[in-house]
Amino acid sequence: MSQTKKDLANNISKKLGLSKKDSLFLVQHFFRTLIENKNKHINISNFGTFIYKKTPMRIGRNPKTLQEFKIRSRQKLTFKPSDEIKKNIN
Repeated sequence: MSQTKKDLANNISKKLGLSKKDSLFLVQHFFRTLIENKNKHINISNFGTFIYKKTPMRIGRNPKTLQEFKIRSRQKLTFKPSDEIKKNIN
């Protein structure tokens, strides 16, 4: 089951007693912070680290026609959970 920004905001609102508008602002601001800090690692203690990685240009292939094409390099956001989170999940 996936969660939307609205679901996250509702959960924060219930737990912290904030208004839904304030908690939605908090969630949106967190995501905006991740986007604006592309060149930095964002480390949250006892949670994990968000890291931007650049993928290199590579050759892709259409499986039906076997025609090759270039897939351009791009940045992708990865998350590395902390040991404490890994321990709680498993």
